[in-house]
Amino acid sequence: MPKVKSVKKNRQHETIQKQGIHFNKDLGQHVLKNPLIVQSFVDKAALRPTDVVFEVGPGTGNMTAKLLDKAKKVIACEIDPRLVAELQKRFQGSPLQSKLQLMVGDILKTDLPFFDVCVANLPYQVQDQPNGLISV
Repeated sequence: MPKVKSVKKNRQHETIQKQGIHFNKDLGQHVLKNPLIVQSFVDKAALRPTDVVFEVGPGTGNMTAKLLDKAKKVIACEIDPRLVAELQKRFQGSPLQSKLQLMVGDILKTDLPFFDVCVANLPYQVQDQPNGLISV
């Protein structure tokens, strides 16, 4: 009898799918849900409490929450307005809400704000841009 793979999803991902929001693979949308990988991104950023962090593609906010714990402010730029609404709901009423600024738009076509550190879990579509804006 062949093994059946169990599908594990975090609660935030399940909530979003229950609301009928499906990720757009054409935009390279994916959910970073492994907490060890999220923590490794945050650790490697070497954030200070005075840093303003620019996060590209926050998605459901799994990494955003960790960044908000460490930094003075997080400016998160998301191309999908549906996910921006979910991020607003996720942090609404929490002490972290005042530290979060959300931007809606394509990072490659948006004027960038002032920031100290940029953190992102980039989709391949952005990584392959020939304009040299972002290098990995």
